[in-house]
Amino acid sequence: MKIVTAEQMRSIDRRATENFGIPSIILMETAARAVADVIRTRFCEARRIAIFCGTGQNGGDGLAVARLLASQGVASEILLLGTPDRFRGDAQANLEICARLNLPLRWVADQASLTEAILHASQTALIVDAIFGTGLNRPAEGLHGDAIRAINALARTVISVDIPSGLNASSPEIHEPVVRADLTVTFAQLKIATVFDPAAACCGETIVADIGIPQAAVDEEEIGLSFSAPADFRKLVAPRAKSTHKGSYGHVGIIGGSEGRSGAAILAARGAVRGGAGLVTVITDHETARIVDTLSIESMSMAVDFRSADMNEFLEKIRKFTSLVIGPGLSDDEETYAFLRAALERIEQPAVIDATAINAYADGLATLNVSGGRRILTPHPGELARALKTDTSSINGNRIVSARRAAAVSKSVVVLKGHQTLIAEPRGNTAVNPTGNPGMATGGMGDVLSGLLGALIAREADLFLAARAGVFLHGLAADLLAAETSDIGLTAMDVADRLPAAVSRVRAQTHE
Repeated sequence: MKIVTAEQMRSIDRRATENFGIPSIILMETAARAVADVIRTRFCEARRIAIFCGTGQNGGDGLAVARLLASQGVASEILLLGTPDRFRGDAQANLEICARLNLPLRWVADQASLTEAILHASQTALIVDAIFGTGLNRPAEGLHGDAIRAINALARTVISVDIPSGLNASSPEIHEPVVRADLTVTFAQLKIATVFDPAAACCGETIVADIGIPQAAVDEEEIGLSFSAPADFRKLVAPRAKSTHKGSYGHVGIIGGSEGRSGAAILAARGAVRGGAGLVTVITDHETARIVDTLSIESMSMAVDFRSADMNEFLEKIRKFTSLVIGPGLSDDEETYAFLRAALERIEQPAVIDATAINAYADGLATLNVSGGRRILTPHPGELARALKTDTSSINGNRIVSARRAAAVSKSVVVLKGHQTLIAEPRGNTAVNPTGNPGMATGGMGDVLSGLLGALIAREADLFLAARAGVFLHGLAADLLAAETSDIGLTAMDVADRLPAAVSRVRAQTHE
């Protein structure tokens, strides 16, 4: 599912009409029918509703909704913010139809008529917000602003048409006043404001309605932002062929662990094992190797003294691995950093770069992938802030821009962790992950993810696809665990152990 700006959505609408000959009033009719269907199925007991309509296309949608509901015996208080002369095009056509059907039209042009309109709305159980659509790019003010504040004060169930009035569809930011909807029926594609908080929190549940826009009209827009969905990963979760063996699923090497940080390497190994790797080996120091051998019985270990290791010999030892996970639990010191930088210049396998391995490039990401290798970076905002020489608040305030910049500079796929984890690739294509929950805010979750990604890239050449799949499955495993227990007390090891169940859930969803 693509995520678009208001400008992109207008372009798609225009292309559907001009290139494919679909009249805009047909698109409006289909959109209104989608909203009416939601009202009839979700709120079948509501026999009288209030519909607030602006004078633009969004108001036209609202008028069409009122007409469709009237044919089903649902009475609507149609509250029109403006005057008849402000209506144009398809919205005017629907206004004229409603007038000819003698549907009750209440005009709201001043404070007195607004007060009367709010009184009528207070006597209904459901409010439809069709004041402003995706074209608004400034704060709502005057009578419209007052109407939005009054809708919120009514404390009724609110359905917004396409987007809650007051939001800028192209921005996650909120500029009051904004309708607080319980449910939003958005058309054709997700909008930035319906996905990213804090704006998305105003949308309540969001339903994307197909209004008949041809897929070609969307594809021609070349949208670089999308929402990950189970169907994207169908081939990565397909049942295994009966003739396969452990060699068919790759050998993951995990370069990680150190004194006091053995758990990170163990969790990464668990993520790789539960993620489907055929073999897993943890490459670590001698003391940590003994701990790994005791606590990670499905994996193997390889003891290496990183400070004194000969680089040529080390590279020869790790040549057998299909993929590498580099960084979880390694010591954060200059000797380790220097070793990692030297190794990464020559490592040929696809690799997940995490934790200490990212910190090794605090002087900048431009030198991280000078060899042009196949790399996935998995920073949290603090790690990325150091690598991009900025601060964490700047990363969090501009997550899409930050992830894309990091991917371009490092010539790697970047997984920017956090709420709504972002996955960006060097050309700018970016995916938003919908799975996961606050219970994941505990140590070791990122290590499990790195191991899982290592397992996926051991058998999938498309690193962008593998990264999106891994992040989705990781979050879904945590969601399954939270559903069984709660969002408090989740552990990274338990999330790793739910990965097979997450695969099963995705398989089921892709065959529905």
